[in-house]
Amino acid sequence: MFSPLNPQLIRNLEKLGLTENEAKAYVGVVSLREATAREVHELTNVPRAKIYDVLKVLAKKGYLEIRQGSPTYFRAVDPKQVIGKIKDEFINCAIETLDQLNELSYELPRTSPVWCIQSEWGIKNRIREILIGVKEELIVFSSSTEFFREFEAELKRLEKNCRLTLIVNDLERFKSLPFEFREPTKEFSDSINNIVIDGVKYDEQFFMIADGKESIGVHSAGNKREAVVIKLPVVCYMQKMIYDRVLEPNFIGKDLP
Repeated sequence: MFSPLNPQLIRNLEKLGLTENEAKAYVGVVSLREATAREVHELTNVPRAKIYDVLKVLAKKGYLEIRQGSPTYFRAVDPKQVIGKIKDEFINCAIETLDQLNELSYELPRTSPVWCIQSEWGIKNRIREILIGVKEELIVFSSSTEFFREFEAELKRLEKNCRLTLIVNDLERFKSLPFEFREPTKEFSDSINNIVIDGVKYDEQFFMIADGKESIGVHSAGNKREAVVIKLPVVCYMQKMIYDRVLEPNFIGKDLP
């Protein structure tokens, strides 16, 4: 009785450009070392009607070797060589694609000042882009210690060169971090963590205003996280005014080593 295929391995091979059936067939041949199409089918459950064509595609890509006969046998090329080939092709394709994208210079009539980001990677990448561009002043609000820690190194660097105001909704939870924090009024903290729109609960987790010109707010919406970026100075100015007004005069300081 064959062991089931590792689903994470199949997903990883799909991310590298193989189809699900190709990934299963390649894993099957690697497991069996060399095998007929029927044996690979029995191990992987790739449909019998498709298995031979899938194996021929893998051979054409250079991932399998074929020994003609009756029956025909397939043998896997060393996985280290196969993954190395995929890696080289991927890097070359990425470089070529980036060069081609950089050559595009269509003139757009206008760029929207408001954008929504819904991927975790995209949110964190956009925050880091904004942090890199800060010149004079940065205001940060956070209700999530976990999310705040993601940018601890960048904020530590900015602390030396710009006015840095760090606001948290609970001083006690953030006291282990090496910063000086300020706390807003309780009414403000309660208000931004109890927003319900059309039955969906929104919690503000992270908010940032850079140089009074660009802001990004990260919030949970139900069970997913999203961010809104605003690059409109008048709106950012009003947002800054709100944070200026809700701060209480108490501070917590950390003795830095």
